[in-house]
Formats: sequence, structure tokens, C-alpha cells
Amino acid sequence: MVKGNQTQEKKIEIMRAATALIKKRGLQALSFEAVANESGLSRQLVRYYFTDLDALILELCTYLANGYRDILVAGVLDVGQVERLKFFLDFFFDLADQHPMPNNIEVYDSLLAYAVGSEDLRERLCDQYKTLGQVIVHELAIAHPELDGHSCEELAYLFVAMMHAHWSFVASLGYSRDHGRLTRRAMDRLIKSYINDSSEGRSIDAPWSRDA
Repeated sequence: MVKGNQTQEKKIEIMRAATALIKKRGLQALSFEAVANESGLSRQLVRYYFTDLDALILELCTYLANGYRDILVAGVLDVGQVERLKFFLDFFFDLADQHPMPNNIEVYDSLLAYAVGSEDLRERLCDQYKTLGQVIVHELAIAHPELDGHSCEELAYLFVAMMHAHWSFVASLGYSRDHGRLTRRAMDRLIKSYINDSSEGRSIDAPWSRDA
């Protein structure tokens, strides 16, 4: 049991170091030597836990996602059912004052560039974003029972797409974080547009489909 705890602690140290390294110097700076220097651990120890950079990146993806999940769970317990949709939308545009987003969105954003050459990472990111989308579908259905299921799916997909584009602009390109208010307000307008006019029908048969 102690050995398992020590292993987890070392992995967390490595994840924190990889996060700090990418945040400061970008994904191109990632290497076993650089992570070892950042963490204060030996290169051999880092290699003991992660046989290659792909394995390290996959673990980092899960580590970051777990950080967001933990904050969301705490926030949901605080706000209750009525305000859950608002909290989810506020949180992902960094507007939930009592539950701020982790200060690492540029690191999460950089993973998409790495995913171009990593099918495993691509699958993991797709699963994470689809899971988030499913949560938003559920919350939309509770907050707006007048929306049909397909409208909720489309809105959830649009939310995730807007959220990630916003992260890229703010975190990776350096736009002001104040743009979160602009994008968050646009999401409210999108929801209202779906509520007020459902006559357009479906734009796509299967939101989240990855078929070519």
C-alpha cells in the first residue's frame, strides 16, 4: 500500500513538472531531461514511470481532466440543481468566481497539437470532450425541458467547440481573458435561439460523429 502511494505521489510530481514546463516553454520543450530538471527527480526515475513521451502525455491528459472534474464536482455540490447549467457554462469560460478554472488551459490546449500524431491521445481527448458534451446535454434538458433531445445535443457540441476555441485564443494566442464574457453571452443567445425557433430542423444527423 505504501509503495502504491509513493508511486502515485511520484507520478503527480512528474505531472506537475510537465504542466509547469509546457506552460512556461511550450510543448516543444517537453523531454524526459527537461521534466526531470523541472521536477527535481532523476531522468532515470521519470523513465521508470513512463517508458516514452506518449505514455507521459496520456497520463498528463488524464491528470488535467481530473483537476477540472474535481472543481466541477465541488461547484455542483455548492450551487444545487437549479443553477447547475449556469455554473457549468460560467466555469468553462472562467467566470465562476468561487470555483476558478485551473491556471493551465494553455497546457490542455497544446495537447490537441500533440494528438495529430497520437491516435491514443486523440481517442482520449475525444472521449473527454464527448463526456463533457453528454453532461451539458443532461443539464440543458433539465434547465430547458422545452428543448428536444437533438437540440440539446447540437447545443452541447457548439458549447464544447466554442469553449475550446476560446481557450486557444486566450491561453495560446494571448487574447484577454475578458473575452470569456463575450463567448459566454453568445452561448446564452444560442440557447435562446434554439428555444425560440426550432423550425430549421436538424443541421446534422449525428452530432459528435467522427465518421469521415
